[in-house]
Amino acid sequence: MSPRRPSTLPPDGGAPPHHPPRHPPPDAAHAAVTGITALGGLVLLLALLGGFLGADLFALEREVNAPGARLLTQAEVLEDGPVSPSLPAAAPAASAPGWRSAVLPDNWDGRRPGYTGQVWYRLPLPAASPGERRAVYLPAVGMNAEFWLNGQRLGSPGRLTQQVSRHFYTPQLMELPAANSRTPDTLLLRVVGHPGYRCGLAPVWVGPYDPLYDAWRRRQAWQSDGTLVTIVFNLAIAVYVLLIAWRERSHSAYAWFGAAALVWGLRNLNYVVTDPPVPDLLWAELCVSGAAWFTGLFAIFALRFAEAELPGYRGPRWLPPLAGLYMVGATVHFLSADSYARANGAFALLAFIGISLTIWTQWRLLWLAWQLRRAELTAVGCAALTYLVLLLHDYRIGIDTTTLGEVFLRQYAALPLFVAIAATLARRYLQALARERQFNAQLQSEVEAQRTQLERSFAQLREVERAVEGERAREQERSRLMGDLHDGLGLHLVTALRQAHHRDTPREAVAATLQDCLDDLRVAIDSLDAHERDPLALLGTLRWRMAPRFESLGLRLDWDVACDLPTLPALDAADALQLLRIVQEALTNALKHSGARVVTLGLQHDGVAACISVRDNGSGWEPTQVAPGRGLGQMHARARRIGAVLGVIASPGQGSLVRLRLAPPPVSDTGAQTLYPTPSGANPS
Repeated sequence: MSPRRPSTLPPDGGAPPHHPPRHPPPDAAHAAVTGITALGGLVLLLALLGGFLGADLFALEREVNAPGARLLTQAEVLEDGPVSPSLPAAAPAASAPGWRSAVLPDNWDGRRPGYTGQVWYRLPLPAASPGERRAVYLPAVGMNAEFWLNGQRLGSPGRLTQQVSRHFYTPQLMELPAANSRTPDTLLLRVVGHPGYRCGLAPVWVGPYDPLYDAWRRRQAWQSDGTLVTIVFNLAIAVYVLLIAWRERSHSAYAWFGAAALVWGLRNLNYVVTDPPVPDLLWAELCVSGAAWFTGLFAIFALRFAEAELPGYRGPRWLPPLAGLYMVGATVHFLSADSYARANGAFALLAFIGISLTIWTQWRLLWLAWQLRRAELTAVGCAALTYLVLLLHDYRIGIDTTTLGEVFLRQYAALPLFVAIAATLARRYLQALARERQFNAQLQSEVEAQRTQLERSFAQLREVERAVEGERAREQERSRLMGDLHDGLGLHLVTALRQAHHRDTPREAVAATLQDCLDDLRVAIDSLDAHERDPLALLGTLRWRMAPRFESLGLRLDWDVACDLPTLPALDAADALQLLRIVQEALTNALKHSGARVVTLGLQHDGVAACISVRDNGSGWEPTQVAPGRGLGQMHARARRIGAVLGVIASPGQGSLVRLRLAPPPVSDTGAQTLYPTPSGANPS
């Protein structure tokens, strides 16, 4: 992780996006948001405390307070040039040319600007008691250091050859071998660094191991462990807010804040990653570009956030283009630089733009908190002010080329700012969910009411339709019946009337015509009976009505019905009348013209459809020698109307057979007939 570099890191600033809801959320959600806001306030307070105490807590001259511990501020320095491909086999001799005295801290950016390579530091150690456990503690050294004692190499925490491990923000502790005598020892430190990273060596602590370890652990917790915690926290907030942004795409502030938090968390890896997966220069350029992107994204978020919180407010239209130009321009400049010197060329201008955007951003959040004066926005405003103060604190450290060892605090300042803004966004999101649930409940209630009203209207409409259909059916039935009576009964009555007017007409002829009138009337009445419309009932009633007429003329009307006849479907009134007319005509023809003694009315089932037959034992006729009459033609026409097939078989001296095969019942989707089941073993064809 890298502190703010004086010449490489442009300042950044900013914060996240969102739109808080207007209506209070449910109690549980409100309690959760209040808890998050309280936590943000607590973290903010801790960050403020840490910021104010940091100067004293990590003051190098007071960092260790233990007997025997000494702070070394004088050293001899030897500049040894570029880093060699391999580690030296021996340390430089005390008599080597180039050694000169120096006061620690030795900040390369101030004393040797642009220097890249290695520098040796020689520090005489105070005498120690034999067997005493002692250590050397380096609060700040960059980029990496190698420890030598009395000409013997003790080790290093990382690589010293290209590419060098990035320990510029990592405190280092090295335990020394136990002293064998009271003779002073000589400590040599080989330091390797790059320009623009506050490389060099801060004052060195030497003394008993335990107090130095405590001091190292405390600084390690603040500089490395704590920073890593903030990174994880920032990335978690970023993922959380981006998920909300993906769901609530109408609120652009969510996405801007989530993107800013994500970039900020990734950018802060500069403080903790010691061996990046890319070249050191590229890694530094990506981290600086990330700072610029965070500044620009957070500035756009602050604008959208204020517009969402204050209906009617419209911020400066030039801000998003300026922020975008700043982000792209900084990225292009740094990634195109092929050296640290070129990368630092535009630092002053980019730093000015970054600080200006950050000041505008934090001022906008403070202004918003003052305008609305809500608890969570007040927390956001306080966190923004804290971030701005600690940004300037870190910037002051970054441009100071005379000191080393200060603790950067801006990464901690961003955490309460992010928590406060995330709580505000969560509150708005929970309120939006509450409004959505309320709206859905209201909509469901309205839909249910509309459904009930529609059902009532449909029921009324069905009643009207049934009434209209009933009236239409009655009208059609009246028209059909009137037409049938006109063609049948009316014709017989006219015939009877003519016969009555002629005195020479036999009474038997008039009586027969009147009997036909009665038969026609009874057939029409039978077809109207809604409870007796299946073929078996219709034929049975017709036989019962016509049997007396046959008996009066000395003929027998037999009844032949199959014993295994299945249940036959009922016919409507029109089809029932057509069926009765066909059978009536066949019976009347047999009665009047066949000369038969026995007429048989039959009803069978051929496995597919019902078959009605009228058979007589009369004289028969030759079909080819008899001209088709009006009666037979009407029978065929009536059969076609009901979808039936009419067949007539006759031969001289053999009687006649009229056979009517009704239409088969409809077939279901499975291919089975639904009304006329086929008897077992029957062939439906």
